[in-house]
Parts: sequence; C-alpha cells; structure tokens
Amino acid sequence: MKKLLYILMVVVLASCGTETSQVTDILGSATGHFRGNSIGDKYKKVETQVAGDNVTLKNEGIIQCEFAVDQTEVLAIYEFDQGQLYSVQADLFFPDSTTRTNFQSDLVSHYNQKYGQVNEDGGFLVWQEAGKVELTLADESMEFGQPKLSITIYNFDY
Repeated sequence: MKKLLYILMVVVLASCGTETSQVTDILGSATGHFRGNSIGDKYKKVETQVAGDNVTLKNEGIIQCEFAVDQTEVLAIYEFDQGQLYSVQADLFFPDSTTRTNFQSDLVSHYNQKYGQVNEDGGFLVWQEAGKVELTLADESMEFGQPKLSITIYNFDY
C-alpha cells in the first residue's frame, strides 16, 4: 500500500512539473520571438517551423496560419522582405475577458523577464530587443466586441 501511495505521489508531482502555461503554448519555445521563429530568419526555416500550425496562405512574402490553443483562436501572419522574416502579427481571440486578462498579465511578466521593463506608448505596451526588434501588445477588445489581443513583432531598425 505504501508503494502504491509513493508511486501515485511521484506521478502527480511529475505531472505538475511538466505543465505549461498558455503563454508558452501560444508563443512556443523559449527561443525565438514567436513559435520558435525570430526576426531575420530565412523563409524556409519559418515555413518548416510553422508546418503544424494550419497554414492558410503561403507565398514568397507571407505565411499565414490559423490555430487554436485551448479555446483561444490565433491568427499569425509572418511577413518577409528579401527572403527574411521582417514582422510577425499575431491576433489572439479569447473565449472570455478573464482568460484574456490572465494571458495578458502572464505575457507582460514573460516579456518583462525576457526584454526588460515594459514601456507604454499611445495605448500600446512596448518592449525592445537590442534596439532592433520591437514587440508591441495592444488590447483590441473594444474594437472587435470580443476579448482580443494583438501582438506585433517587427524589425524596428529596418
């Protein structure tokens, strides 16, 4: 009986340690700016990386994907200039305002750790990486009549 309790406890503790947040599920791995891709990446690398994200449009200048994480719908548009990733626009549609608020809070904490303290600029939350890449977060819930966040990542120095 003690062995059974011990094994059950180990399984429960191990599963707690592997939980991921919705921020990680949407943004992807710790590397890159969005889902493992970074500004400046080559078209082929991004194309390979997003293969599982339901690509809905693909040409030499744009890759567009639509996918869902839990109940959050994501529309991601990757734009290229001269074969390199120039910007990522991600629109996130949440099932309710509580989910959006929690995600936004977690994302701000995540970006603050990764890129430094947030700046507010005209209603946008803005982070910069090495003066070249800018990340902005906007709450567009009022304009769309549903809980929606917009993340824009682009080459600021281009």
